[in-house]
Amino acid sequence: MGTHLAGVIQRYAVGEWESLWASEPYMKHRFVLDLDARTVLAGEDRIGRAWWSMRLDHVAYMQQILDETFNWIWIEPEEFGFVRAAELPAWATKAWPWPPLPDLEEVEKMLDGCRVGT
Repeated sequence: MGTHLAGVIQRYAVGEWESLWASEPYMKHRFVLDLDARTVLAGEDRIGRAWWSMRLDHVAYMQQILDETFNWIWIEPEEFGFVRAAELPAWATKAWPWPPLPDLEEVEKMLDGCRVGT
């Protein structure tokens, strides 16, 4: 689904969004979208004069908003002021280990598979 631009796949889209919260009407957010997976990967809140990593449940809330109300963003992110990108911006990976660590169950399955031959 990613768009090719000069031979580079533009898998991600980066952009800002108005406040998700009625109690904070002037807050801004920025997000990274994985267009292929149709997933919000990361988000930050603009608080004061600095960007702060968004809580994962807030990122999930943005995912819900996009899926339920603005689902065409995955096809035409430019219509929402987002810019396509081939790579993740540095800010998107600073809040947690990247790439994301596998779930505990997945690690246990991998370890169980290694123990079979012992």
